[in-house]
Amino acid sequence: MTAHLTPVQVCEALLGGVDRVAKAAGVHRTTVFPWRRASAIRDTGDVPGARVMRRILAYSAARGLGLTADHLIWGAPRAEVDEILLRRDTAREAAE
Repeated sequence: MTAHLTPVQVCEALLGGVDRVAKAAGVHRTTVFPWRRASAIRDTGDVPGARVMRRILAYSAARGLGLTADHLIWGAPRAEVDEILLRRDTAREAAE
């Protein structure tokens, strides 16, 4: 059975950590940490709000990081995220 990552975990993996997720979202880095936990209006690991999701998607698209809208809604299997990271590494090595 493969592990399933939450939307926030996918963002952290594909964008490169909490600091880059915060930069992409246009928020302070400490704002991202509570997204890992459930709240009265969000499930565990959900990215809050369409505006933040659009900012993160735009950041990813501009840099070719591979994040999709489905990732922000549903998360993704760990294997899918690993595949995206492998493709990026392979493309980077080919460009060198």
